[in-house]
Amino acid sequence: MSSELRAVTPQSILQARERIAPFIRHTPLEPSAALSARTGGRVFLKLECLQVTGSFKPRISFNKLLSVDASTRARGVVASTAGGHGIGLAHAGRRLGVPVELFLPHTADARKVEVMRRDGARLHFHDSVPAAREAARAHAREHQRLFVSAYNDPDIIAGGGTVGLEVLDDLPEVDLAVVGIGGGGLISGMGVAMKARNPRMQLWGVQPEVSPVLAGWMRHGRPVPVESRQSIADGLGAQPEPDTLTLPLACEYVDRVLLVSEEDLRDAMAWLLEEHQLVVEPSGAATVAALLRHPPEGFRHIAVVITGRNISRARYVQLLGERLTATPT
Repeated sequence: MSSELRAVTPQSILQARERIAPFIRHTPLEPSAALSARTGGRVFLKLECLQVTGSFKPRISFNKLLSVDASTRARGVVASTAGGHGIGLAHAGRRLGVPVELFLPHTADARKVEVMRRDGARLHFHDSVPAAREAARAHAREHQRLFVSAYNDPDIIAGGGTVGLEVLDDLPEVDLAVVGIGGGGLISGMGVAMKARNPRMQLWGVQPEVSPVLAGWMRHGRPVPVESRQSIADGLGAQPEPDTLTLPLACEYVDRVLLVSEEDLRDAMAWLLEEHQLVVEPSGAATVAALLRHPPEGFRHIAVVITGRNISRARYVQLLGERLTATPT
């Protein structure tokens, strides 16, 4: 096991929790009567959509920025993002006085772009997520600034693991946690944190059917070619680096990966609005989409992570269309 993998430990996640505590919220674990009725177990929604900035991302951003020395922070940081990572990093940078430059695709959600700009980040736009990432890395090298990955970093993974610690605080008997997978940082960190306390619990991941890169790699135990198209769940559409730290961690800690269709994602967004009065972006609704399509059996205490709510009104209405006025079934 590499030294970087060994750096992601239950202790490093506890340290991350203490480090970021002044800047983030302990988010609610809300019971879902409707999902409980479907599964036969007690289902709870971990509402990271109610985190500061509207997603779990500030956990990872604050942990990374607070883990590096003051001179590194003073030079500023660089990242590529489809939106959510940039919002978290821009917010953390503003709170800590760290200059932030973000590289995005032109297709990034308009509201996410406005939030990043409002928090003082300098924005650069490119034709695609891969092009933005390549440009961000080149810019960081040229200007000797820290590149902050959304997932491929021990400090980032540890920050995500703090979500798992909160679930254990509020539901110590949890026997299944369901988490969306993009680059795999959140689910890897949660796996390290939660299975240290309860090795018998299960951890299920969710990816879009059209963009199942990490799921395909996990199935083979190594990076392999995986056909991938753009999903409406842009936060789950990562194209990970072949050497990402999250692959071996996910192979070790994740018990199953469920795939959901684009229509499943839209249905789950509408379901969350109807049943829980929550406006959630497609990536945040993926876990509920998975439970609606594949109700788990044999579990008594289920935690479902709702990762984010950052979506413009126009895009929300465009994605849901007639679902907003249809009679619930």
